[in-house]
Amino acid sequence: MSRIYVALDLETTGLDTQRDAIIEIGAVRFRTTHDGASIRSEEMDRWQTLVNPGQLLPIQIQQLTGISDRELARAPRFSQIINDLARFVGHHPIVGHNINFDLSFLRNHDAPFSNPAIDTFELASVLLPHAARYSLAKLGETLGISNLAPHRALDDALATRDLFIALLEVASQLPLSALQEINRLSKGVNWSLGEVFRDVERGLSRTAFRGGI
Repeated sequence: MSRIYVALDLETTGLDTQRDAIIEIGAVRFRTTHDGASIRSEEMDRWQTLVNPGQLLPIQIQQLTGISDRELARAPRFSQIINDLARFVGHHPIVGHNINFDLSFLRNHDAPFSNPAIDTFELASVLLPHAARYSLAKLGETLGISNLAPHRALDDALATRDLFIALLEVASQLPLSALQEINRLSKGVNWSLGEVFRDVERGLSRTAFRGGI
């Protein structure tokens, strides 16, 4: 079972989706393949751009990201790159950490993506219920993934991709009966993670059918 996803991350001038603006977008398109408890991934393409927000950056955002007003003054406006972003994302599921934050900003910039949205924060809360914290960096520490806190859009999109794959590997270690129960309970419910767990179950079921487990 293989599926293509797009991991997406935004950097913004602040947290208010109504008043703040996007300053950078990073995305990576990748394919995952499930074969029993084994999860393979293949990077297909990556895309990034700075975005001119039409306002000066708060000093704390400059310090956090390393992005300057001078760089943004030379960058395109969001309206100039929206079509490129839409073509890159296509109709594939969008993966992000707290993805609704990113999608809310895109909606307020007239880019209302209707793709399935997969939140690695939510996925981690299901698979790692006893984690001390669910930030990208802390989950990376828990799962042995390094460099998960650079605060640049493409780097964070790549980190989210790595976290998603690591969480798929955690899911693939669950007993087949547990996955079947998760999928039974979520049947008929509009749950964005449902397809993720169904893919993992299908991969394990094929291996069980072949006598692999």
